[in-house]
Amino acid sequence: MDNNFGNFLKKLITDKETKSNIVSQQLGYDPTYLSKWITGKKLPSEKNIDSICEKLAHILSDGNDFENIKTDLMSNYYSDLGFSTLEGNMNKNISLVTSDVEVAHLIADVLQQLEYSKVKDITINTTINIFQEFEYHMADIINKLHNMNLKSLRLNMCASFEKYAYDPFILCNNILSLTSGNYFIDFNIHMQKTETPQFLVINDVFALNIVHLNNVVFLCYYSFDKKYIEAVNSSYGLIIRHMEKALSYVMPISLRKTNVQLNQFLQDNQRILFSESPSILIPKSIFQDLIRNNELNLEGAEWHEHMEYLEQVSKVFEKYTKFNKVKILIYESLLVHYINTGRIEIGGKKHVFTKEQVKEHFMNICECMRQNENFEFYCISDTVDFNNFYCSNPSIFLTPSSISIGNTNIYTDEVSNNFYFSTEKPIINIFEGYLDSIIEKSYCLKLTADRLAAYIA
Repeated sequence: MDNNFGNFLKKLITDKETKSNIVSQQLGYDPTYLSKWITGKKLPSEKNIDSICEKLAHILSDGNDFENIKTDLMSNYYSDLGFSTLEGNMNKNISLVTSDVEVAHLIADVLQQLEYSKVKDITINTTINIFQEFEYHMADIINKLHNMNLKSLRLNMCASFEKYAYDPFILCNNILSLTSGNYFIDFNIHMQKTETPQFLVINDVFALNIVHLNNVVFLCYYSFDKKYIEAVNSSYGLIIRHMEKALSYVMPISLRKTNVQLNQFLQDNQRILFSESPSILIPKSIFQDLIRNNELNLEGAEWHEHMEYLEQVSKVFEKYTKFNKVKILIYESLLVHYINTGRIEIGGKKHVFTKEQVKEHFMNICECMRQNENFEFYCISDTVDFNNFYCSNPSIFLTPSSISIGNTNIYTDEVSNNFYFSTEKPIINIFEGYLDSIIEKSYCLKLTADRLAAYIA
């Protein structure tokens, strides 16, 4: 077991220039207990840990760092507790649960223990369609992942879309919710084949196998045993090798270099849900200003690539997009935020438009709406506190032949890194229905050109 708690407690006692027996006396515990805590032979009771850490912080602080000491004691305690729990479970044999609810709770518990152990990188490999299997419990699992302060999440799962047996609205919401975290998320969906064994492995510390008998009996075998995990991992690798991807993580630069983004703007019958500023139909004059001024101070190949992209997308907007059939959906709070700040991302680069440029941009969209009745603009009523903005649903760019999902955070200067792409018709059809269903909601209002122009009047 790790001994973060004991080592930290020992350091506090040393820094305070006192002795453990004096601390134990002030704490009201037998000196042998404190000695075992310091050496890592035993942890305090979880039931009493809050009061113990509070008392220790009072005893060992200088008065100004009380809260920090208590927080660090608690953090180190739960780190050790999580590791010891996993360590204990790893010695167990294969266990059994008999409901999807129990499995969902089990997965959440494993993630909790990994969080206690200060794990910052999570990998989940599964042949299970977890969005369907744990349909009503995925929100809790996703929230747990997003609250773990992770550096990265790698999730590979499988799904079959041919015989779609569950609510597509829930599927899309789960995908968008999962990919909304403001940390690196490498998420891929593989096309599930019939009779595929159902495995799931988390970080090489936990594995399970789900068995459905006649679609009635549900059995889930799980273990923390290393040999079992290795066997499941090996089976997963053999199975996944022969599956095609339905939705793939892609690097943003790959989308630009392969002209995927430009090709999407070229196509007719676009549906775009902006969870960012509406980077579409930007006037040619603004592009010329961006190229002339280079306010981002880009240099060398990076500048030439970005300048080339700006020139190309400007031509596409003028020659194709303004004449195409397009449905734009945007959250009202984001629309207002763009008007107030001018922050917008174009080609993976963060720009800030002036008030005049924002107005010119809006007027260009309004003029297009007046001339092209198939260019529609929808505003989704919502409320967002940007001071506490943690993550937002990604944007969706849908055409008849492809879908891209991008988590662009324009509220910081951080580079966007979570983008996903598919050309699979089942995925496209599901998201098409998802966006159309949003348009039909009472909170989604179709704006006229005059109504849109009123936002910047």
